[in-house]
Amino acid sequence: MCGLIFGYLVKEFVHTETKDMPATRTAPAERTERPVLEDADVEATDIELVQGKDGALQWKLQAREAKYDQDRKLVTVEMPQLTAFFGEDRQEVFIRADSGDIDQKNDNLTLWDNIDGRFGMFALKAQHFDYIGAIGKVFLKGGVSVHRPDLSVNATAVEIDIVTRELIAAGGVEATIIPQSLETGFEQEN
Repeated sequence: MCGLIFGYLVKEFVHTETKDMPATRTAPAERTERPVLEDADVEATDIELVQGKDGALQWKLQAREAKYDQDRKLVTVEMPQLTAFFGEDRQEVFIRADSGDIDQKNDNLTLWDNIDGRFGMFALKAQHFDYIGAIGKVFLKGGVSVHRPDLSVNATAVEIDIVTRELIAAGGVEATIIPQSLETGFEQEN
């Protein structure tokens, strides 16, 4: 990501310099200030980050604003929307949040505040979302609720193994199973 943005900025700078350059050029004056991008963090608006493996798209993240933090080697985003694809059947997961940090090199994502998402028939809400690519797991924390038409789970934290699709809930767990007869009967009444 940083390489792409840096490459774009350098290309635009060189293009602008070349276009505005006089026909004859004198030797540049000696500069005493440091280069502009030496300590600068890179910022962008309306960005899309893409992560793939073995030619297959793993996830893409769109965000309203992004900033690359060179010290932490992370991209910090505002209003991110994550679309990820898991398993051999390429199940789609969609998550949106208020903010987040992305570590593309290590395939890790952390999103926080007002997590809202879906995975197949499941809808989820939480305050904190961590995706750890190296172990293929998602961790949800803070008022987690996971729902589908026949099941509702509320907990303090939920761990999801994206390979086996196992869900483990912890802390004040409440689960409600909605029998199909009630679900079907309810739909018929409305």
